Amino acid sequence: MPRIAAFLVTSFLLSSGYVSAGTVTAVKTSEATVAIGASVSVTVSGTNPCGAAFIDYGDGTAITYALTTLPTTQTHAYQKAGTFTIVARGMGNCDGEATTRIQVNAAAPPPPPPPPSAAEIRGLGFTPKVGVVRQPVAITIAGRGACQYTLDFGDGNQQEMDGDLPQRVNHTYAQARTYTVIAAPMPPCTGKFTERLQVAARAGERIHGLSVDPPRGTVGRSVAIVVDGVGTCAYRIEYGDGNHEDRTRLLPDRVQHVYNARDSYVIAVTASGTCEGRAERTVDIR
Repeated sequence: MPRIAAFLVTSFLLSSGYVSAGTVTAVKTSEATVAIGASVSVTVSGTNPCGAAFIDYGDGTAITYALTTLPTTQTHAYQKAGTFTIVARGMGNCDGEATTRIQVNAAAPPPPPPPPSAAEIRGLGFTPKVGVVRQPVAITIAGRGACQYTLDFGDGNQQEMDGDLPQRVNHTYAQARTYTVIAAPMPPCTGKFTERLQVAARAGERIHGLSVDPPRGTVGRSVAIVVDGVGTCAYRIEYGDGNHEDRTRLLPDRVQHVYNARDSYVIAVTASGTCEGRAERTVDIR
């Protein structure tokens, strides 16, 4: 008898509307269009009570969410581009269904690199390759485009340049030595270049010979090597023990060297540039 009474009461409440189910009535996204990988918020709304909502995101992902009340907001990130239909459906004590659409776009490509400068220095060259004191050296600035740059001749002089590359500039050096020549561009021209130029003594200057003092040296003690000749001369001296040195000096030139092992060493001096001549001498180290 009590069970029959309970059944009759429940039937009465249902038919009278005292016990009702919630209904999903709408679904919307925080953005109508998103990029691949970006998170989007999906909000399901409706009437309560609603204990669960099923969301199909349209890209193969579908999840049932346990709820306590509507509205509910969930997040999702799409991993492919396209137009997707999102379906929200009430579950359990909740019914109803709603749909919306979202557009997912591919990520924008990275911006292209800036175009290379139309003006560019690409190198320095010298004619002749070894200059001669008080005779002009032609300096060629290779490159392309109209370029503003500073040309540093390495002897304390500079020249501001402006024009289409390549260009050719003559410069005369007063002393025999090695100079560092620099072409430094100003934006938007690019391409800084540094080259070394050897300038030798006047043509006709020559190495005549060399001498060693003492001719018989001692291990660990310096010997004096004198390079004899005329004028200022660029030359290489090879000491015979694997060491060498490049020098540009007014002749005769005197240099010191220390040998650290007993042996007989052949010292060789060879002129370079416009200077001429070669000489050898043997020194015995005991």
